[in-house]
Amino acid sequence: MNLQKVYINVTWRIILDMNDFFKWIIKRILLAIITIYVVITATYILLYISPGNPVQIYIDSLLARGYSKEYALMKAREVFGNYVNQTAFQAYLSYINGLLHGDLGRSLIYHEPVIKLIALEAPYTVFLVSSSLILSYVIGVLIGLLTAKYSGGKIDSLITILSAAFNSIPNYIVAIILLLFFAIYNNYFPISGSYGIGVHPGFNLPFIINMLDHYTLPILSFSIPMIPGWILSIRSAAFSISQEDYVRYAKLRGVKSRTILLSYIGKTAVIPSFTRLMYSFGLLLGSATFIESIFGLYGIGSLYATALTSKDYPLAIGVLLVIVIISILGNILADIIYGILDPRVRVGEE
Repeated sequence: MNLQKVYINVTWRIILDMNDFFKWIIKRILLAIITIYVVITATYILLYISPGNPVQIYIDSLLARGYSKEYALMKAREVFGNYVNQTAFQAYLSYINGLLHGDLGRSLIYHEPVIKLIALEAPYTVFLVSSSLILSYVIGVLIGLLTAKYSGGKIDSLITILSAAFNSIPNYIVAIILLLFFAIYNNYFPISGSYGIGVHPGFNLPFIINMLDHYTLPILSFSIPMIPGWILSIRSAAFSISQEDYVRYAKLRGVKSRTILLSYIGKTAVIPSFTRLMYSFGLLLGSATFIESIFGLYGIGSLYATALTSKDYPLAIGVLLVIVIISILGNILADIIYGILDPRVRVGEE
């Protein structure tokens, strides 16, 4: 009878915990939806309603060149959508409906749908950002655990000082230094471009090797400034975990120091930093403009820079909107994963 009561209590507790967990996930998703809605509304106001908005500037430029108002409105509808001459509310609904169907307008300089241009350039940026994140994360975790192993020693002090010193160096400064020393002065790597002339893009070995050659310096430009942050994060988490009772008990039991470092400390220390990968992905997407422009790479960062310099407003705002939405989705995914791995996060919010 007692066992039956215990079983019922445990089952009921599991159901309540699952219910709280789903409530927490729904709360995070709703918050993300609201944030995305605010961003979309802000882009609409910026593009169509604000004084001196791009639509009006485009129409005025056509009128100044002698075109009729009817022709100017027709061209504006082709570029910005059919809702140019609608009422503000109708245009807003049309704008939302267009976004839901992937309509971000047409580029002024490429004369192509913005979503098509982003889809063509995005794989290059995703490759650059994801490769940089993985490389910096793996190196940072390994060195961070090394400092934890020699905590308080000379190795720990040296690595910690160097990490703190190099943690705030901007990636574009690293990019310029690498470009000067390894491409311009010594010609070890290509100066610019995503791949060489005469190489046929596709899933073939010559293209992959050539592309890796072109992307080595850009990937290092992103990775090098991030490594100190991962080192300091892992070191801090590992030091805190090493003070836990279960770690001390493992030492008293005679468990090997390597096992304690990897299985007891390492696995737990990695959890918070692992979720930071999602946050970092969105941040790197935003800063890809500098790296891609410096190295002359394809990607949404260089596409955004081109749009700004050419005053291609639909393209610039479309790229910006995609980057922001991806960042928000990455953050919500990181929150959910972190909540699953560490339930204390959910309890703390509640």
